[in-house]
Amino acid sequence: SLSILSEVFLAICSNNCTHLLLEKPVLLFCCQSLSYYLVKTRCKSGNLGLDEALGHFDSVIQMKPIPSIWAINHLFGALSKMNQCSTVVSMYKQMLACVGLHPEVHTLSVVINCLCRMNRVDLGFSVLATILKHGLQPNAYTLNALLHGVCKYRSLSEAMELLQKIEEKGLACCEITYATIINGLCRAGKTCMALEILEQMYEDGRFKPDPQCYNPIIDRLCKERRTDEALTLFRDMINKNVAPDIVSYTSLIYGLCNMGLWTRALALFEMMNKKGRKPDVVTFNSIISAACKSGKWEEAVRLFRNMIDCGAFPNIVTFNSVLDALCKEGKTAEALNLMEEILCHSAQWKEATRLFNRMLDEGIAPDVVTFNTVIHALCKERRAEEALSVLELMSQRGMRLNIFTYNSLIYGMCLTDQWAEATRLFDEMVVQGVLPDIITLTILLDALFQGGMPEEAHKVVEARVKYGMELSKITCSMLIDGYCIRGKMDKAKKVIDLMVIKDHVPDIASCYKALVNGYMQAKRISEALRLVEEMIEKGVMPDLETLKALRDLRPKRHVVSAE
Repeated sequence: SLSILSEVFLAICSNNCTHLLLEKPVLLFCCQSLSYYLVKTRCKSGNLGLDEALGHFDSVIQMKPIPSIWAINHLFGALSKMNQCSTVVSMYKQMLACVGLHPEVHTLSVVINCLCRMNRVDLGFSVLATILKHGLQPNAYTLNALLHGVCKYRSLSEAMELLQKIEEKGLACCEITYATIINGLCRAGKTCMALEILEQMYEDGRFKPDPQCYNPIIDRLCKERRTDEALTLFRDMINKNVAPDIVSYTSLIYGLCNMGLWTRALALFEMMNKKGRKPDVVTFNSIISAACKSGKWEEAVRLFRNMIDCGAFPNIVTFNSVLDALCKEGKTAEALNLMEEILCHSAQWKEATRLFNRMLDEGIAPDVVTFNTVIHALCKERRAEEALSVLELMSQRGMRLNIFTYNSLIYGMCLTDQWAEATRLFDEMVVQGVLPDIITLTILLDALFQGGMPEEAHKVVEARVKYGMELSKITCSMLIDGYCIRGKMDKAKKVIDLMVIKDHVPDIASCYKALVNGYMQAKRISEALRLVEEMIEKGVMPDLETLKALRDLRPKRHVVSAE
């Protein structure tokens, strides 16, 4: 280490033996020590890059004589944490070709861990054979890595067999060994066997179970909706002086929330805080989501504020849960206040808040669901201008608007009699490749006819047909009825002709009936009759109601038989 190197250097200088620094053995010792210290420091820094690590490795294996294996160990450990498993295995192969560089148990254990994480458990066992062949003793880390690999990529029976061999041969193991097996059993749904392993640990007495042994079982019981059993195990854990950690609490809180046991979940959440266990984003999301589903929006907002104060920064799931709950309760003002803490505002909105800036720093941004929730709530309350401000913000964020966004906005514009803006949005959505659906057409056509704008309604239908979009029964009937009510029979007839030409009529009988009724109401009986004859020619039979109405309005000799 550097301290040893410093002591050697000071001893040489204090004894007036500086000439020794030029001696090759001393010089080599100094170089090797400096190299080892540099590698160790960089590996522990947390910002070691892959290229830098490769450079250090090349330098170490080229040194003559070969330095201590510990420089290699530090590099392997750092690269393993960086998830560069294939790089570690490649370096290991190069290392084997270096004369005089002998790996020890720690080196080989890291290699085994990397191989198992690469789903090469078979090669992991080969390296274990190398350890035993050289008379080395595998440690708990070695065996745990293999056990984890077998549990994850092979069968559970193989993992149990391996554990049995480890116990029979008296090989090194620890709490993590049993926690690995328990986790594997729980993932396979074998909760009873996991409980047996836990009990076996207490009976054996060598290892005291820690939270990592309890947590997989508690989590599995909660997912199986066996919350009472999970709570019993949780209490047993405390009674045996095993302090629950954040995972223990979070699993139970999730289980209680999933069962709709909001009050008990909140009590456990408060207990967690009192015990000094700091909730994380997963814990908060579970409890906040449960509060929202229970209609406790005030409690949800309180927990949301608490979450920020605790430094557990909310993610998009949190935002959507709270905003959706507020908007469903009609608390648009509260939702907007919350949005001011989340969203960066446009020129009409306030300046970006501290929370939004931090949100961006964390790489979390509101998604289209968040925006749609707020836009829909604003439009329902006729706050169209603010809804358009949110729309502008979505555009600034580069978000692609979907059918829900446009439908909400068109509805909002129609509610506030902004017909031009509603049709502009319709044109925009078509250009953007967002195809209008039945809801879009129903909202827009109904509003345009009520606003006395049948021509605009006709343009909307023409645009839909032009872009090859099919028309629904409701759309056709609404458009024809709108013209007929205003006595614009020629326009109504053109609509049917347009639909027939484009083959976009889902229910031509209903459309013809609406037009016939329009002619009759306008006392244009002869045209109504011609239309009925046209229907029959096209193989569309008028219903009895239409024929009887015609019979009552025209001379007997012209009556079409309804019999």
